[in-house]
Formats: sequence, C-alpha cells, structure tokens
Amino acid sequence: MVRRILFVSMVIVASLSVCNQTRLFAQDGKHNVPLSAASTDQWKIRWDRSDDFDGDDVDWRKWNKSPENFGAWVWDNESNVAVSNGILQITMRRLPTPVVKGRRPPTPYTSGMLKSHVTGTYGYYEARVKAAALFPGVCPSFWLYSKIDDSIVAVGETRYSEVDIVELTQRGDRVPGNERIADCNLHAILSNGKPGIGGRDWRRPNDQCYKDAQANELRLPFDPRDDFHTYGCEVTPETVTWFIDGKAIGQKPNRYWHREMNVALSLGLRPPYSTYTVKGFVPSDVEVDDEFPTTMEVDYVRVWERVK
Repeated sequence: MVRRILFVSMVIVASLSVCNQTRLFAQDGKHNVPLSAASTDQWKIRWDRSDDFDGDDVDWRKWNKSPENFGAWVWDNESNVAVSNGILQITMRRLPTPVVKGRRPPTPYTSGMLKSHVTGTYGYYEARVKAAALFPGVCPSFWLYSKIDDSIVAVGETRYSEVDIVELTQRGDRVPGNERIADCNLHAILSNGKPGIGGRDWRRPNDQCYKDAQANELRLPFDPRDDFHTYGCEVTPETVTWFIDGKAIGQKPNRYWHREMNVALSLGLRPPYSTYTVKGFVPSDVEVDDEFPTTMEVDYVRVWERVK
C-alpha cells in the first residue's frame, strides 16, 4: 500500500490543478469533515486545536501567545499575528535594531507562530493556507511537534516527534520552479543511550540515510503564493499520509511519530536571510531593501479524530 501511494503520487499531484474547485473552499457546518473523507468515514472534530479565525482576534485560550524561540528570528505574536475578515495573518518583519534573545546571536527578524496548548497524536490535521509573497527567504509551515524528552535513555527510544504537514517556498535560490516545491517531511530524535543533549540521535529527512523513510519533496502544479490551498495529514499508529487539496500525495510507515504533539502554524526565516549551522538557524548579513514585512494567511485549521 505504501509503495503504491508513493508510486502514484506524481500522477495525483499533477491532477491537483484540475480537481473540483468547490473542494478548495473553506469548511463550514455542512462540510465539517476532511476534504479527503470517504462517505463512510466518521469523524469527531477537536475544537481545542481547531480554529476558523472568525473573531476579531486570535483565541489565545487555544494558542500559546509566547512560544519558545529556536530559529534565526524571534516569535513576537503581539506584533506579528492578527485576524482580519476571518483570515489569520502571520507576518515576518525585519527590525532596524537587532533583538537579543538569550544565548543566540542578536537578530533583526521577528515573526509569528500559533502553537496549540492542547496536544494529541493520531488524527487528521488540515489547514487552508496561502503562502507569503516573498521568495526566497521565508517558509510558511503547518506542522506538529512534541517536547524533547532528554530523560529517555533507552537506546532507540523516541525523544522527539515532528510531522511537517507542509513547508512551502523554503528553497534558498531563484531557480525557476523552486517556488513550487513543497516539503512534507518527518523528523525524530532517538536516544543513543546517553543522558541529556549528548544522547540525541537526530533523524532528519535531508540525511540520505533517512530520506526514503522520512522525506516527501513535491513540485506543485500551482504557485502556493497565488491563492489558498488545503494541506492535510492523517497520522495513525501504522502510517503517516499527506494530502493536498484532498488528494493523497505520499505516505510513510509510522515508526517514531507516536508522541503527544502540538499543532503549529508558523512563518520561519530561510536563506538568503539565514543560514543553518550545527547550532541551528542563524541570521545572515544580507542587504534588504523592501522585502519585509511579508505575510502568510490561514483560512482555517482543523483537527479530527476517527470515530471507531
């Protein structure tokens, strides 16, 4: 089944541009199921991690207003997250004065991120997203991630689970067509038997050793900056399956993605405005004219669990 889905993924992706456009509209009370749902499926929506962004502001009872920092930028939801006309807006800005954040290098970049307070594992996750206009330089993302538990020392046990439902426009050059690349990947940290940070065995999708098991690189038949499209993923105990506009585009066996994960919507920085080192993303010294601010938009995010 896994091989069959991966084999036909290119055919499915090619058909996305001609699929029924009515299925690209936002969900409502009459269509309150995943876009890919079969008529026999039964789903229960989890409103503690779902949002239609219909109010005048973000519902901070669902979302963490001050998530932890980990990149070449600072999360500043107060300045960079807003709701307008039923659309969530997440903005990346470049400030005239760098911001100091702990031990990391000062950075002039601030952005926004919605991270759910409530965690979960198995279910169907879906969001309707329009990517930020800037390319290259930022990465609109819809993803799931857990805490890192460095107290786990048994060799091969999972310390961290991350499911990238979609990462858009993160290639760092202007090669024609790169703006259409979407990444639907998996990340994990296993224990190598040592306690603490030194015991982390990272399993990254860009590592050739794990690429087949954890990476899906797609060249979309549309520019994700031009309009809204729906990105989804179903996580089960056996598999992780990705969907774009209701069509399955890839599947991997679920080996390490069983930890409790938060739902996240974010706009991260990418080359040429940042570089990646062994210590993570750091700001790059790049001349910037009027590239910033730049904004991604989200119509809705929804989480369902299957009714057995």
